[in-house]
Amino acid sequence: MKVRKSGRSTQGKRKSGDWDLFNAEAEYAESMVRTALGDYPAAESALRRALESKPDYAPAIFSLGTVEYQRGRRAEGRKLFHSLLSLPEDTTGLCDIIDQAGDFLIQRKVYKEGLELFRGAAARFPNVAVFHQGLGCCAGHQRLYDEAVAAANRAIELEPSKQEFVTDLGWTLFLAGRLREAEEALERAVSMDPANNCARNNLRMCKNKLSALEEKNATPAGRARPARSRRRTTGGI
Repeated sequence: MKVRKSGRSTQGKRKSGDWDLFNAEAEYAESMVRTALGDYPAAESALRRALESKPDYAPAIFSLGTVEYQRGRRAEGRKLFHSLLSLPEDTTGLCDIIDQAGDFLIQRKVYKEGLELFRGAAARFPNVAVFHQGLGCCAGHQRLYDEAVAAANRAIELEPSKQEFVTDLGWTLFLAGRLREAEEALERAVSMDPANNCARNNLRMCKNKLSALEEKNATPAGRARPARSRRRTTGGI
């Protein structure tokens, strides 16, 4: 004879899950308050309690990951950031949180680990353009220019009207030494938004380098070339 299962067990689990989420959200809110007050040890403790209540609570995973990196515990921070990639796809704000984690690594110039994270994110969410943008940025800093250009092109395929992505492509091509292609991409970026200083500055750098190369090639052997001042200019990515 079949035994009919009661709905009480499922209901109990649901209530328990709701309570875990409530606790995690409360502890996360406490961590933000403590951070605002400058009480960083208490903020870190609150984040750890949030993950004790709900180990897959993405905002706390990200925040604690940043704490680990800032404390110099890179292996722990990397583990937390990569755990985001295994969370369910319907996790609230998951893609935004992964992107924030990648941006954090870029801001800290941890490009190798940023590349790993964005590669994983782009593989799992191939239609999220910002993951390809982040991948292209980190790959460029690692001098993996073929991968960087491919990622930049993929971001544009997904969001062709995003001027920022076209600027990124142009700068990546510039770094790769593909100056004519870079010039074309950056001219397109400027035409999309003439007021964008990043695209305009990058285009000017590209044109200057092309002009210098043309002048060098046109200078007869043995003829002295005029001296040029050099400036260090920050690129667009």
